[in-house]
Amino acid sequence: MRSRRLAHALLGIALAGALAGCAGSPTIGPGRFGQAPSNGEGGCYAPPPNLNAAYNRPYRIRGQSYYPAGSASGYDVRGVASWYGWESGSTTSMGTPFRPRAYTAASRTLPLPTCARVTNLSNGRSVVVLVNDRGPFVDSRVMDLSYGAANALGIVDQGTAPVRIVALNGSGVPMQGQAPSPAPRVVPSAPVPRPMPSIPSAAPPAGVQAPELSTPAENFLQTGAFAVLNNAIRERDRLQAAGIHGVLIVPGYVRDQEYYKVQIGPLPAGVAPGALMEQLQRMGFSGFYMVRQ
Repeated sequence: MRSRRLAHALLGIALAGALAGCAGSPTIGPGRFGQAPSNGEGGCYAPPPNLNAAYNRPYRIRGQSYYPAGSASGYDVRGVASWYGWESGSTTSMGTPFRPRAYTAASRTLPLPTCARVTNLSNGRSVVVLVNDRGPFVDSRVMDLSYGAANALGIVDQGTAPVRIVALNGSGVPMQGQAPSPAPRVVPSAPVPRPMPSIPSAAPPAGVQAPELSTPAENFLQTGAFAVLNNAIRERDRLQAAGIHGVLIVPGYVRDQEYYKVQIGPLPAGVAPGALMEQLQRMGFSGFYMVRQ
């Protein structure tokens, strides 16, 4: 997964922990839909994947082996998608910079790079993303979305959503194929002939392009980060019981460890949340701080 993902085993594995282990994930926020509009068909460009590159070879994560497909043709899959953001690192599996506000995504088996249309089946929103990373490593999830893509699809607060993923050619046209791509093979103990290194052995292709959020970054107040989801839920519930609105639980990965961050926001631009910070102090909170995303 990138310096941040394959190195730390990607955000997907993290969510195994209780975002329903990525599967029966609970609703993690109040359910505010993202502000960004869908980006339709445009903005994504991907040259033909280099199948000899390290990021397109078989690899193994925590005892499970994965085999990237040789082609995205016919890929039309439904499943659960999650999202990841700033805490996950600065580099994708391809060695390109990770831009959380860009419409990008991670897949265990799609060849990198691939353009794909992702539709949120719960609200009908659709965006085109550039798949340039590996993950999520939780069987119940099919894709990890960047913050930008998740925001546009309206799933940032919920944490996960049912989606349909259709592979496109490099210029945004659905790829034709004889049949949908099969589910990724998972082999718990089979050896991998060419394990993927944490740093790609080939330079990333030139010209790769992904659309990006046009809305300005927003401010949030983070009150804590927990390795156990239930602890994050308890903190969120405590804040909400005190009348504090806009409390989110944001899943992420730090140094190969899954964390669930509790954040309040977005906060009004240019306004210091003095009253809110005083309330948190009265409640016994002391380590909270501002984050921008």
